[in-house]
Amino acid sequence: MKIIAHRGYRAKYTENTMTAFRKAIQSGADGLELDVHLSLDGELVVFHDEDFRRLAGREGLIKNMTYDEIKKIGLQRKLIRKERAPLLQEVLELVQDKELLLNIEIKAVTEGMLEERLVALLSRYSLRHVVISSFHPECIVRVKERAPEIETALLYSKYIDQPWLLQERFLFDAIHTDTNYTSKAYAELIQSYGLPVRIYTVNKERDLSYWLDSAVDAVITDEVELAVKMNKEK
Repeated sequence: MKIIAHRGYRAKYTENTMTAFRKAIQSGADGLELDVHLSLDGELVVFHDEDFRRLAGREGLIKNMTYDEIKKIGLQRKLIRKERAPLLQEVLELVQDKELLLNIEIKAVTEGMLEERLVALLSRYSLRHVVISSFHPECIVRVKERAPEIETALLYSKYIDQPWLLQERFLFDAIHTDTNYTSKAYAELIQSYGLPVRIYTVNKERDLSYWLDSAVDAVITDEVELAVKMNKEK
């Protein structure tokens, strides 16, 4: 069972920042999950939302800003010191040659530009295990068309009946599904069709206990230290 840090160690540090990723690794996570957008000047920016209102109180969409503008925005969570949104390249340099799973979620639909730049960037690094996921199936298809060897995963946040029937059309290799719409039995059924299942976002102790006692491939969590500790004790 793998423990994947959701946006890094999000429970204690500002999400999707280099500190959150480093602390997740130091805390024993088996992998990192992060989100990417494309800036106005074509940079792959690690950030979840399409704008900075939630984490910085700033207006403006990422897709309409250059990275020079973006890196000047201080992200803050409670009393934690301000940090900037990193480039994906910085995270790749952090994890290359490490025994980690890196789950990159494509947030923005860009008609192929993001996927093209993402595949080109990944080809420059030595990475143990990369999974590209998205709620947008068309993004998965574009990745597979450019790099069939890269593992892809379909993300969904509601119940989908027989998701394996969508595999041939959308070319995904795994399923990433919300803990609230999946049971151990249904996850096992999905896995019987050759699709690894990773569950998000599993934070409560009772939910971690439930999924750590299952056959799913991984749990994606904000509570990295708790999940790592429980995984070792099971």
